[in-house]
Amino acid sequence: MKVIVTEQPCGYRSEVIAKKIDKGVKIEIFSECEDVSKFGKELPILSAKDVLTRIPENIVYRKANLRHSTCIIPWVVLKAAEIELELNVKKLPRIKFEDDF
Repeated sequence: MKVIVTEQPCGYRSEVIAKKIDKGVKIEIFSECEDVSKFGKELPILSAKDVLTRIPENIVYRKANLRHSTCIIPWVVLKAAEIELELNVKKLPRIKFEDDF
C-alpha cells in the first residue's frame, strides 16, 4: 500500500509504502524532506508488537528524529503498517480547526 501525503504545513510531499513481509511490514519512505527520508531509512521491518507499542517505547516514534514535533509522517507509518497487518481499517480522522468556540 502507498500513502501519499501532501499539503503539509511544511510544503513537502512524502510517500510512505508499506508492504507485508511474512509477519511484519517493510516501510519505505520517499520524501522531499531530508529528515523524513533519513527517518525512513532507519526503520526496521515492523512487527504487530512494534506497531501496537505505546508511544514512549514505540520504535517508530523513537526513530523519528524530526525537526517538527507535529510531523504527521510517523503516524502515517504506523497507520499504514496497521492496515497492512490487518490491525486497523482504511479510515482517517477528520480534523477541523475553529477559532471561535
